[in-house]
Amino acid sequence: MLPTFPEQWVFGEKVPFQESNILEYKEVTVFAGLFKNKSLGSSGLPKYRETIIGFLNGGHGYLIMGIRNDGTIMGVENMTDESVDKFKLWIDGSFNSLVYKNGKPIDPSKISITFKTYPVTGRDTEANIIVIEVINNGKVMDIMTRSGTIIYRLNASNFKVSSEPVYRKRDVKGMIHSVQTQMQNVIDDKRKIIEKLQEKHKDEIKEILKSQAKEIRQISHSLYEKYKIEERETICSRIMKWFC
Repeated sequence: MLPTFPEQWVFGEKVPFQESNILEYKEVTVFAGLFKNKSLGSSGLPKYRETIIGFLNGGHGYLIMGIRNDGTIMGVENMTDESVDKFKLWIDGSFNSLVYKNGKPIDPSKISITFKTYPVTGRDTEANIIVIEVINNGKVMDIMTRSGTIIYRLNASNFKVSSEPVYRKRDVKGMIHSVQTQMQNVIDDKRKIIEKLQEKHKDEIKEILKSQAKEIRQISHSLYEKYKIEERETICSRIMKWFC
């Protein structure tokens, strides 16, 4: 059952409805403060996104800002045009990470998200109530994040269910490129280590080769003498001469 909003939002009074699977209150005192944190993760916005996704999977819902959890009307201050625009852009941008469970992108013609404000009376300073209405005219419980998380509402809470992640082509290309880059870095590091070892021990290696060449030379010469074979200069002998 959809709530009936009061004709006037009076500071300090309580709204005639409670949080539910289609209603969520957020006590936001200073609206512009949502975007002052360098990390949006500490601003509360990710929780708002989860609630909106939960409403989409339920078909309908209202996110009301400026009301305490107990239903007391407080209002939101400092609603500048800039902060309102940022919030609307943030909502629109949130859907870049959403897909249907079959992996297809969200159909915007089946989704409606409206942003409305109502003045709060009885306060010394100007404040408003913000109501975000979320409507999904498509299939319910069919929307998830690309990471494979399905969010739904149960009573007044958000719950998550894990599914298989869905990757875009550019995501896959990026992962492949990242793996290739890491592998090449490992190969380059190993090559540098080998080159350093070769440089460090090159004199020792040359001495070992010289010693082995002398032994080969001596064995070869004794064989020539034993079987009275004419010793000809071959490539092998030239190499041994170089070491000797």
